[in-house]
Amino acid sequence: MVAAADSPDTRLFIELSSYGSDLTEASHALDLAIHGQEDGSALAGASPYLVGFAVVAYCRTILPSNVRRPLTEHVNVPAELQEVHEQVRTFRNATIAHSQSELSVTYAFGVLDPARLELSHLIGVTMTSTLPVHVMQRFRRLIDEMTEELDAVSEPVRARIESQMRQADHNDLLAAPRPEMLAKFAEEFNPRSRRAPYPTGQTLYWNQPADESASRMSDSSGSS
Repeated sequence: MVAAADSPDTRLFIELSSYGSDLTEASHALDLAIHGQEDGSALAGASPYLVGFAVVAYCRTILPSNVRRPLTEHVNVPAELQEVHEQVRTFRNATIAHSQSELSVTYAFGVLDPARLELSHLIGVTMTSTLPVHVMQRFRRLIDEMTEELDAVSEPVRARIESQMRQADHNDLLAAPRPEMLAKFAEEFNPRSRRAPYPTGQTLYWNQPADESASRMSDSSGSS
């Protein structure tokens, strides 16, 4: 594999491909969530959380970002799916990303002793609702439609870059720098970073076996 040279087209292709990655994550999560609605599914308990992830992944493509434009600057939301698009966006903002809507409400309940009806203890009970199945199904169609439109926009950009690479000297292609992968242990994990429009590498974090991790922490603290 050889890296495509930095250019406006390459940066655009990277941006468009990153939307595709998010939409793929959303579709996979939503498929699993819909499967979890079936009787006897092992995913029943996970279904609401999978819906939440699908919503977040989809909304990453349409909400403002510091590193890329919204997908809707490249493609249009189909008119017949505009309603579900807004429902998903609002559900993300009011329920998934921020606890504001009555789709997730917490109550204070006192638990009474059944025999004497005296207060035993106080508990907080949260009642939540996720997207109804018919909305989930329309949401799945929305993802497919947006993916098809994205593919149509991406293909001319892909074709231009491929044409340039086919005309390039083979030695130049092989000599092009490859992304640098910096390896660090999971203890050094740092989520505060920002990707570049033309990435030249990234940090990958590796987990250590529990015994090695404990030994490494002991060595760093100076204890035996």
